[in-house]
Amino acid sequence: MTFRRRSRAPKVDPGINTQRTDDLFRLTSEGYIIAHDIASQYEYAQKQTCPDCECPFHVIAQINRSFQGLNELVAACPNCGKNATFIFDISNDVYQRWLAERLGDLYVQNYDGPPRKAARR
Repeated sequence: MTFRRRSRAPKVDPGINTQRTDDLFRLTSEGYIIAHDIASQYEYAQKQTCPDCECPFHVIAQINRSFQGLNELVAACPNCGKNATFIFDISNDVYQRWLAERLGDLYVQNYDGPPRKAARR
């Protein structure tokens, strides 16, 4: 019987893009939240609280709108049931490069418009 040695390299969550930039979570001029990976979208939604009872939201659905360069998360308050929707921009170069690295030959860019940029403040 042969045993493999454990790699000493740190484990990296495949849902996290290690190339995140300063525009993460900034808004585009259309009001979409810039995301750089899947994990960042869930991080953002789970940090939001219900305006009525201040309970943290729980994600209950993900709607893939990649043909629009978007991904939508629907969240609900487990205490009072209030819903919230968060629409993330995934058209940006950081997200698309990360997704292409993850999918390799299976990568297809669904959104054919120009990448959105963070709005100026």
